[in-house]
Amino acid sequence: MTKELIKKDNIELNVYCEDWKEAIRNAGNLLIKTGYVNENYVDNMIENVKKLGPYIVIVPHIAIAHSRPSENVLKEGISMITLLNPVKFGNEANDPVDIVFSFGAKSKDIHLEELKGLAKIIENESIIEEIRQAKDREYVYKLINKL
Repeated sequence: MTKELIKKDNIELNVYCEDWKEAIRNAGNLLIKTGYVNENYVDNMIENVKKLGPYIVIVPHIAIAHSRPSENVLKEGISMITLLNPVKFGNEANDPVDIVFSFGAKSKDIHLEELKGLAKIIENESIIEEIRQAKDREYVYKLINKL
């Protein structure tokens, strides 16, 4: 394993969320707790969806919450939560969402690199299904970072 795509402390499973805002906030809070972004960044992720719609739900049942690279990103990182109960983001084609990734990047180049890493996970349906079924954070951590 060369580089961790997602650190173990940035993974949480079976998180209860009332709605899409809470789902983004919970995924973003992992990045706050581990020193990747500040609270303004998480607020910006939510504001982006309010302004631009649910564009972050890029494939069925998966959202990738993010905002523009900014001073609110302290260091690059990704978090991931699975939802105990799927929530609707307002994207008819891809709702409801049960996995939320959140990431912060300091520059556009790193932004693209992180997206490439996430794409490897998202395009692998068997890995996504294993993540959905998982009850153990250690297992998910190893699964994600072996790619």
